Amino acid sequence: MKTIRIRVCGILEKENEVLLVKHIKNNNEYYLLPGGGVDHGEDFRTALKREFLEECNLDVAIENMVFISEGIAPNGGRHIVNIYFKVSYISGDLQIGLDGSNLIGVEYIKKSELENVILYPNTKKELKEYFETKDSEIKYLGNRWE
Repeated sequence: MKTIRIRVCGILEKENEVLLVKHIKNNNEYYLLPGGGVDHGEDFRTALKREFLEECNLDVAIENMVFISEGIAPNGGRHIVNIYFKVSYISGDLQIGLDGSNLIGVEYIKKSELENVILYPNTKKELKEYFETKDSEIKYLGNRWE
């Protein structure tokens, strides 16, 4: 039986920058917003706080939900629901956590440079709009499989 994976991620801003985590898979480097899978019985906020500690060594406050997108593979192999939250820094020194995945870096990227990175799922346009408007309406972004 195929399952749907639920992934939560956080938008953490610092001045004119946003925090991203850098991954490598099959010799391809790309960025994601910090976050990860929700465990059975775990609520979204608890999962996201755990993921920020695991990936970035940061304690964050979870604020409002911003986006929802899906990643549905054309061959039907994977289906991921991505839920994006605004988060704010509480404490911790930014460093690669003990996630143990393909994570190779954590860094703030200038918002103006976001167009120059490979970001999965590709939500660069919506992030830019969010940074400019701070629109509080939750947006469903549809399928973002690439």
